[in-house]
Amino acid sequence: PSHRPAMGRRVVPPPPPPGVLEVVTAYVVTHVDMAKLAVVTEMRKMTPGDKDTVVAGVFVLAMLLAQVTLVVLARFIARAVAGGPKEVEEPVSAQVAGLAWMMSAGITQPEKAEEEDDQDDIHTPVKIRPEDEAPDSPLGPPPTPFSPGGRQSVFYSKLTTHEHQRLREFRALLNKSAREDPTLLSTPALKRFANDATLCRYLRARDWNLKRAMKMLKASLQWRKVARPEAITWDDVRKEGEEGKQYLAGRDRHGRAVLIARPGRDGSREQASHVRFLIYTLEHATWSDTAEEDLPLGAHAEHTSEKLVVLINFTGWTLATAPPMKTARETLAILQEHYPERLAVAVCYNPPWIFAVFWKAISPFIDPSTYRKIRFVNPKREKEVRRMRQMFDMSCVDEDLGGDRSSAFDARAFGDKMRVFDARKAAVLKAKAMR
Repeated sequence: PSHRPAMGRRVVPPPPPPGVLEVVTAYVVTHVDMAKLAVVTEMRKMTPGDKDTVVAGVFVLAMLLAQVTLVVLARFIARAVAGGPKEVEEPVSAQVAGLAWMMSAGITQPEKAEEEDDQDDIHTPVKIRPEDEAPDSPLGPPPTPFSPGGRQSVFYSKLTTHEHQRLREFRALLNKSAREDPTLLSTPALKRFANDATLCRYLRARDWNLKRAMKMLKASLQWRKVARPEAITWDDVRKEGEEGKQYLAGRDRHGRAVLIARPGRDGSREQASHVRFLIYTLEHATWSDTAEEDLPLGAHAEHTSEKLVVLINFTGWTLATAPPMKTARETLAILQEHYPERLAVAVCYNPPWIFAVFWKAISPFIDPSTYRKIRFVNPKREKEVRRMRQMFDMSCVDEDLGGDRSSAFDARAFGDKMRVFDARKAAVLKAKAMR
């Protein structure tokens, strides 16, 4: 006769022989007790220094385990909020990492409904009202898209036909939004900020999607209306600035402005003053006296004139000098959300091993496009140092960054330089207000 069970009937495994569970339990308990005894015996042989090393190792392992748990939880929550898993390109090179304590914030996850609208946005152009367009020019074809007073088509030579049309539609959409909410462009400074070059940066940051770019631009205009970054002066941030923790240091070999950050010199724990000084530094780094004359650039144009290289020197950095997590996230948010398409590359020079703990905590909040722009440089690795020398003129780089210039910071000379910049900026803004 067949011993196979009938279809659909679950087979229950036979119970273990009597006494097996008791034997296994006794075996496990005995060996655990032996392990405990061996650990206690070894610890009694240790010197106080050896004990401190073991405790520190256990602490670091516990911290890393906690950070990995937070990373997994953050990604799970992000996917759940976004309505499903996203296909995000992960970096594959050890040279690619994320910015860390200062240079960008939370991954912006578009809502599902917004993604559906994005598909329509690709094929449905914005209807442009006649009053939103630029006036015709008697010297050539109609200027499109427009800036105040109208532009010749050659002004948009760095754009493809599709990007040109996209910018025209974006300008019309901004004008429509400004009529509905007059506070968007309520000051000369806001109107100066919303030039064609700026609009192109927001479009590039959102892959030329009008709805997403408009949402981002509105948030920046509202933020600038409240924060008034153009009105901050050196005297407002002198206490932070005299620490020498952030300053411009010329340009790299590609002509891009270089911003040096020294988190090891950060002695302030006050969030508001830290963020205010960061905004002042970013305004200085990205300022243009002739912003309205800057050419709008497309996705495949050369962006050297608009880009910023951040060189972060971790000499002297410890967890004690690291900013609070709230400050770090706000710092990252300001750079990513209100200064889009400005970062060319961020070089993290000589980060200590303990930085990995802080890095794992902040990296889930860095936008993938920013994440891929980060490079770590270990001064003990010749290949990485050689790459850095190819990027920078080492005569303009501080000694503790492998360069030839003195690392000493002259706070008085730097303050005088910043006051000259403030006076020039104020003159430009005054001239704009009088037009």
